[in-house]
Amino acid sequence: MRLYPEQLPQHLQAGLAPCYFIYGDEPLLKQEALDTLRRAARERGFDERHRFDADEGLDWDAIFDASQALSLFSARQIIELQLPDKLDKSGSERLRELTGQCHPDLLLLITGPRLNQAQQKTAWFKALAAAGPTVTVFPPDARHFPRWLEQRLHRYRLRAEPDALHWLAYAFEGNLLAVAGEIEKLSLLGLPQPLTLAALQQNVQPHHHFNPFQLLDPLLQGKVKRGCRILLQLRQEGVEAGMLCHLLAKELGTLLALQQALHGGQNFHQAAAALHVWSSRQPLMQAALGRLPLAKLHGLHAMLAAADRAVAAFDDDEAWRWLYSLCIGFLNEQPLIITP
Repeated sequence: MRLYPEQLPQHLQAGLAPCYFIYGDEPLLKQEALDTLRRAARERGFDERHRFDADEGLDWDAIFDASQALSLFSARQIIELQLPDKLDKSGSERLRELTGQCHPDLLLLITGPRLNQAQQKTAWFKALAAAGPTVTVFPPDARHFPRWLEQRLHRYRLRAEPDALHWLAYAFEGNLLAVAGEIEKLSLLGLPQPLTLAALQQNVQPHHHFNPFQLLDPLLQGKVKRGCRILLQLRQEGVEAGMLCHLLAKELGTLLALQQALHGGQNFHQAAAALHVWSSRQPLMQAALGRLPLAKLHGLHAMLAAADRAVAAFDDDEAWRWLYSLCIGFLNEQPLIITP
């Protein structure tokens, strides 16, 4: 069973499952989901908790000893395990073995990073999914972020005027942890309701944050202004130009392969499946291909190659100029003039 964090309260009304796997790259939502499960467990008598990190130095036998030990103070216990970005063969085998240890007086709370499609097909992931619900934790996208903020404000009995809510979404996009702290602070100030734009600008310090993967969708959608804004913010946050080159090379490579397949008479969905494009991203890719002909994609690839050469020559400013030009190049089907 796959759950989202907001579904946990309703799910828990029917009782606790023996195992939960919470994974994703949004720290606030992951922590709150974990806290929700801990509270539900304490209410059901799980008073003892052991925490482990599955790094290279993990003693797996210590986890199994804890899972089988009887405590003088508590008959029910929680074992929490944080998984690394990559799980080796030994760790995969021991994790699958651990899921077989579940019993009514033991609760497994496993947390992990964002997983790609290949990782979700591994034996250890399938074992976790069979043992209990998987809780997927992703930040709300730009379309849904204002709604998330509205719900968060409501939790603290706050309301905001539409332009104030729009500003708040712009000021904190990608940084739920920061905006949650600001909303909590606002609840203590006793400001008149609904909150106005002027009140927020006077009392709140903007702090948006993006990860490199968030650059891709706006470019595919042709939302160049937003893409450039994300790119500039990534540079301010210290993201390496070389990392973005690698990320964009993979995305452009997929677009080129798809466009070439379409020119060869192949069906889009068959080509996308052969290239392991996630079904959720296929409509986005297909729409982008309608705007980016083969010649345009070759031009974008040439820009990316120039950025990559600048990275290799340690010319950071030149690399970022090429990346900025590349983002603008996603706007439409017009031919490119290859200059930064």
